[in-house]
Amino acid sequence: MDKIKVVWVCSFSNPLVRSHYETRAPFLIRLIYKYVKNISLDARDSAVWNTNALTEFENYDDVDLHVICPVRFLTRKQVRCVINGIHYYFFREENSSFIRWIVFQMINQYKSKFKRNRNVIKRLVSEINPDVIHIIGAENPHYSLSAMDMPTQTPLIVQLQALLCRLVNTTQDPVEKKDFAYKGELEKQIILRADYIGTKAQVFIDYIRDNIKKDARFLDVTLATVEPINTNQDKKEYDFVYFSVGIKKAGIDAIEAFAIAHRQFPQLTMDIVGGYDDEYKSMLDRRLAELGITNCVKFEGLLPTHDDVIKQIRKSKYALLPLTMDLVPSTVREAMANGLPVVTSHTEGGTSELNKDALCVLLSPVGSFKEMADNMVKLVSSPELANEMCNNSQQFLKKAFGSNYEITRNWVEAYKHCLNRI
Repeated sequence: MDKIKVVWVCSFSNPLVRSHYETRAPFLIRLIYKYVKNISLDARDSAVWNTNALTEFENYDDVDLHVICPVRFLTRKQVRCVINGIHYYFFREENSSFIRWIVFQMINQYKSKFKRNRNVIKRLVSEINPDVIHIIGAENPHYSLSAMDMPTQTPLIVQLQALLCRLVNTTQDPVEKKDFAYKGELEKQIILRADYIGTKAQVFIDYIRDNIKKDARFLDVTLATVEPINTNQDKKEYDFVYFSVGIKKAGIDAIEAFAIAHRQFPQLTMDIVGGYDDEYKSMLDRRLAELGITNCVKFEGLLPTHDDVIKQIRKSKYALLPLTMDLVPSTVREAMANGLPVVTSHTEGGTSELNKDALCVLLSPVGSFKEMADNMVKLVSSPELANEMCNNSQQFLKKAFGSNYEITRNWVEAYKHCLNRI
């Protein structure tokens, strides 16, 4: 059988692909990030699930894979390369110049339809002429809006990583609410355009059928988020770790819960791993001082690679991962796979499913710091409970998620299904 020619439109970064291109922000943007935001613009790993999937596809001989990816501040307009049999098309994201970046930040952040990005993606898709198009991450309009420009004769799969439109009325943060409202409306347009929607999350399926597209067609495929199970015992330097790409997600919630547990066990320490800006860090520092726990909490910042993050979190005994919206974020799975008992929040249809067969994580209602702290105390007080949760978690991961190979082979079967080849 001929190979299936597939285009992925997605965003990701890892050391291998970064070795094939260079990025450099304009001088004024670098100054703003350095002295105003105190944020490094150094390249970092992102969307590790895409890297995992690409690693698997390197070994497949029945798919001709072409990956289109926007890159912020790419020094060239476009970089093409073939790595381990996969064709890559990296292009400069449209808001990479100083003027366009300023206009986007000040005017277009909640209005942009990303026409320039879409035009590049449209031209590349036309040139490649694929059998199937797979857009990974509907909530990222800077590339997912290209769904509106895809040829109607080519099956289009839109893979869900999140579903922001269902969260607009759940968040209390006004900036987050505005962002979700803007991206959520675009998500709806993308879902309406899609021929197939990729997700295993029943809550997503129900919401889409009830609120967006009654006759939507779903593919039972998920992201390649399986983390290798590592049972080795590393030297522990901290009690709890909170980690996220950006700690603004729930960093303050972790601190509030930690402070309550700390009153009962004053020797407790916490490590915080992830990016932040000066304003948010200053707010956290003030709160730590008010709570009297400044010397008990350390900030690592945003680490360069996914491997660096995993090595760092393994220096802690337990993971403290309060949630505000995610079903089962990758951080929870990563902590479970690396032998860290997890204290997290209850999300219906998400973390609630982790304890279906055995106790894997300790759950408390979203925003309930006292109950989360009570769960932290349970772990600290009971090594037997921690060991039980670790064993249960590893068994659950093996059973529920299998391997990235199995996940991506399901993608290939989905492509065949779209083309009526099975």
